[in-house]
Amino acid sequence: MEEFWQKPKGNSMLAIHRDIKEGRTVSFEFLRIEATADAITYWASPRGRPATPFKMIEQGDKRVVFENAEHDFPQRIIYWMSGDGSLHAKIEGKLKGQPASEEWAWKRSAL
Repeated sequence: MEEFWQKPKGNSMLAIHRDIKEGRTVSFEFLRIEATADAITYWASPRGRPATPFKMIEQGDKRVVFENAEHDFPQRIIYWMSGDGSLHAKIEGKLKGQPASEEWAWKRSAL
């Protein structure tokens, strides 16, 4: 699994996420974070589907939280940097009426 984020430029950051299993791409997602006069919004477009917005509700020095309470799953997306420089992400919310979450961690790689 890999996730590549570009540096902020033009009020946005763009990214692509890709999951590889047995040498084949099994999932991908286009991501963007946009800053407007009203809000900072994370847009997720899994498998190229129309993008779903998640508004930023919390921002710290090494942590950011986005939320869309109306979305099926996830309702919340959290990114944070750990002390060793790893990027972590967690999605959480309710799935079929039950609390659910998934979490990932990536280390910076040389391109």
